[in-house]
Amino acid sequence: MFVARPAAELAGFRFWKPLVWDKCTIGMGYHYRARYEFILFFEKGKRKLNDLGVADIITVPRVRGGYPAEKPPEVADVLIRQSSEPGDVIIDPFMGSGSVGIAAARLGRRFLGNDLNPEAVKIASQRLREFGEGRVPADIAAMADAQPDLLDSLSR
Repeated sequence: MFVARPAAELAGFRFWKPLVWDKCTIGMGYHYRARYEFILFFEKGKRKLNDLGVADIITVPRVRGGYPAEKPPEVADVLIRQSSEPGDVIIDPFMGSGSVGIAAARLGRRFLGNDLNPEAVKIASQRLREFGEGRVPADIAAMADAQPDLLDSLSR
């Protein structure tokens, strides 16, 4: 947070506030074990949120036994609904297991994702295929297989 905020502001984004993802149970560790994560809310340009009645705390249980640091798609659902319309493109440059892509597809948005970890790209590609029941276009699936550091999935 202390690195991301100044870097984003330097790039022209305006910081609004931190949102809180309440994971419903505490995590591992010691010294006040965390049950939440912050989501930094930035804006570039002038856009209105779709629903001004949405709280700044998103309560969704954590994923247990999934990809490291995996977020449930329901967290991204809230953010995507608030900031986009059906047919818009949602980009996740650090997609991990593809939870944001699942949320985007579920809400009728197109998805562009990337990750440096080839295993993450394989997992995300497989999850999007399973979600779309094979509707991931063949050229995109082939590109994901040929370029493991890139996934460009238009899952709808």
